Amino acid sequence: MKILKKIDLNADLGEYNSETALKNEISLMHHITSASIACGGHAGNHHSMDKIIELCKRLEILCGPHPSYPDKDGFGRKKVIIGSKDLYKSITEQLRSYKEISTRHKVTPTHVKLHGQLYNDCFFDSELSEICLNAILGIFPEIAIMCQPYSVISNQAKVRGLKVIHEAFIDRKYDSQGILIPRSIDNSVITSMPVIIKQALSIVEKGYVITDDLTVLKMKADTLCIHGDEMDASLTALEVKKALNAVDWQVSQYAK
Repeated sequence: MKILKKIDLNADLGEYNSETALKNEISLMHHITSASIACGGHAGNHHSMDKIIELCKRLEILCGPHPSYPDKDGFGRKKVIIGSKDLYKSITEQLRSYKEISTRHKVTPTHVKLHGQLYNDCFFDSELSEICLNAILGIFPEIAIMCQPYSVISNQAKVRGLKVIHEAFIDRKYDSQGILIPRSIDNSVITSMPVIIKQALSIVEKGYVITDDLTVLKMKADTLCIHGDEMDASLTALEVKKALNAVDWQVSQYAK
């Protein structure tokens, strides 16, 4: 009997703004093993957090908060000019809201993942990473940080003795430094299913991605991300799982 290798499959959830989008998220949840749940910064509210956390509990999906810049108009995907104290306050408020609801459901958060532009900015900004980590640790002192390999926030979290869960994207293109190509650039988002599957297999089987300038970039990941706001996300997750299983990889929760 073969011993299957394991990889976590995660999605960002609680970002829905319609019944159709909610149904899409629920469908996706049957194929993932961890989730990051919007907590009011770029999307989400008490009702959506309550619903998605309850579903994660029922489906045995690891979950945690997904804070962002306070930017619902831009879905957290644009740079926000905000002072350090105000950003700290915003992240703290988002995390407190999440903690209140998760505590009521008796669901312990297992990670925090920043969203969108804040996630990208913490790739290289040490001051911003410190603000975010201070806010996170003020609410969840021992929680894991889900972030990109090569990022400043990854290094700072490790220095603080935190568990780091390295995430790779199967539907986004990278530059040679390991930074995600901005969505504003044409073809930065991969939409072809065969190419998505190829990138997923390259990450887990070979430990690298091919960047936009054709550089081979080492990419060791603990989890692969499926974007939950894409309407075909559940199909993508299903096809990726099938491709992983075919080469003896099992989709399984990251180690807590």
